[in-house]
Amino acid sequence: MSYASSYYAARSRYNNACTEINSCENRLVQLKNQRQQKINQINQLKTDIKNHQEAFESVTQILRSDEALNTKLTGIVNKTSDAAVNYSGMVISSDVASKNLNDVYNSEMTVTKNTLRSIISNLQAKKNELNAKILDLQAQLRRAEAELQDIESRIRSTESSLQDWRRAKTNASNDMEYYSRKMREEAAG
Repeated sequence: MSYASSYYAARSRYNNACTEINSCENRLVQLKNQRQQKINQINQLKTDIKNHQEAFESVTQILRSDEALNTKLTGIVNKTSDAAVNYSGMVISSDVASKNLNDVYNSEMTVTKNTLRSIISNLQAKKNELNAKILDLQAQLRRAEAELQDIESRIRSTESSLQDWRRAKTNASNDMEYYSRKMREEAAG
């Protein structure tokens, strides 16, 4: 093989290495942008999860107080019944029409109980929605973290390829210089 053909083969390897280096550098820029976007997404998901968990805890605490509300409501019903008995005993008279306080306040108590049940039911539904959303966000976070690891792996692989192509470029450049010098010596000699 002549020095000229060896020189042109080295130059071809050099040009190929330059093309691959540019390709690797462009790919690295894209991957690093993807990495930053994925990090931003992960941070947003973590914030969303935290906010939803705080809301979930608040609703859970409110629902825990449901027992206390029901206990107080039962206490009010019992006290109203006691008061009704006492009231009935006080107003027994032929001149006054006797009223049963239980009958008087029964509709208000029923409305209050129904309103309370509706509120508790809505809160329970909201708690279930929040729990489902938290689970969904956590799944999204796991996927995003796996995708980030994939991006990191591709960055490392591309950086390794970039170093290989830089070495190939340096070797081809050295070969080109060597064969160029040999061709000049051959032409002079």
